[in-house]
Amino acid sequence: MDIIDAEYQDWKEDNYNYNKPYFSKLTNKHLDDIKVIAEDWWLKPMMQPSSVWCQEVGSKGQYIGDYKNVGRDVRIVGTELQIYNLFCKMLDEEGWQIKDSWDADVKDKHLDLYKENNNNPIIINLK
Repeated sequence: MDIIDAEYQDWKEDNYNYNKPYFSKLTNKHLDDIKVIAEDWWLKPMMQPSSVWCQEVGSKGQYIGDYKNVGRDVRIVGTELQIYNLFCKMLDEEGWQIKDSWDADVKDKHLDLYKENNNNPIIINLK
């Protein structure tokens, strides 16, 4: 697992309420907002804007806009409630869809990053 600085998203200035209560009809209880957990998400591929420099013989060259298909694996660290609210936010804003997910071990460095981020959920890109 690596943290990629350019992709690491800092939520310190984010005003989104990740602790908004949610009652799960599936489990018939409120989602846990105390215990910090980690989940790995395998995201469905998404189309992201891309540009390519193209120069034909005798021309000055130009950027050609295009889209590329990008798949991502991320680790999410937060409470069960925060992870649910983060997913709702990322679905609305970024179009994230989860192909599969599984539990991961919470390590000390994850907890340190979580605390550094004002106890808001963190997203770590996995390689």
